[in-house]
Amino acid sequence: MIVRQSFFFGWILVLAAIHAPAQALFPIQKATEELVRLRELAQIGAISRNRLEQAEDKLADARDEDSLRRLLYGSIGVEQLSEAQASELIASAQRRVDRVAKRYAGQVGLVEQGVLPRSQMEEFERQLADRRLTLQLAESRARIFEDLLSMAKAEEIFEAGHPEDDSPKPLIESFAGSGVFKEAHFKYVEAAYEKQFNKLFPVSARGQSTLHTMLGFDHSGRVDVGVNPDDEEGQWLRSQLQTLRIPYIALRAMIPGKSTAPHIHIGLPSNRLKSADTASGGGLN
Repeated sequence: MIVRQSFFFGWILVLAAIHAPAQALFPIQKATEELVRLRELAQIGAISRNRLEQAEDKLADARDEDSLRRLLYGSIGVEQLSEAQASELIASAQRRVDRVAKRYAGQVGLVEQGVLPRSQMEEFERQLADRRLTLQLAESRARIFEDLLSMAKAEEIFEAGHPEDDSPKPLIESFAGSGVFKEAHFKYVEAAYEKQFNKLFPVSARGQSTLHTMLGFDHSGRVDVGVNPDDEEGQWLRSQLQTLRIPYIALRAMIPGKSTAPHIHIGLPSNRLKSADTASGGGLN
């Protein structure tokens, strides 16, 4: 389940965001100025090519760190990421790991020869461990994004018509109910779920999101809940919605053979966006 998988990582991201430096762009500016200065020195042969490459790596590292600050530790929610940003997130974290790993590998021989102290390698090992953890966080966030994208695409499948499915249970089931889903309904179901299962209601998308806009759907006034329709929680939620006659769509799997992200879409099916519509993020009616 999306919320189950990401709860621990989510707290780490929140704590990291609290301690993010106020002057986030200063390292980039400083590294850029230093690179300009060293390039001038390199032109007159005052420094080695290796020293210039180190400065170039430092600037690239600062830029990747800024990407992580915005996309991993910042205020951008997973549902507001774009596919390009999700890819950038992973690439930035991976490059920062690779840079330290390369420097570490280059120093091992010197330590073994006794040229450098072992303590210097310990610092590299610490940096490498920190950056690998960051990469894990980035990969986790990207996986959540992929699941949310699968959820959004599932609604595209529903809009196009129910696909043929020979499994015992259909891929998609819908319940029309009264055709009405309001804020009061959401609050009631949310409170009942949290009382029943003693944990937060696993909402993955509430109202309009970048993903739904990207796929051309108006998701305002709808809520996606990251539960499997056939698990205990999913069955309980479907029963509640049916009792309250709240419309929903139960989606068991998306894009068979590629990815799965079972969830329950509460509210009427999403409408197609008009060209003039924007991702203003509508809530419930």
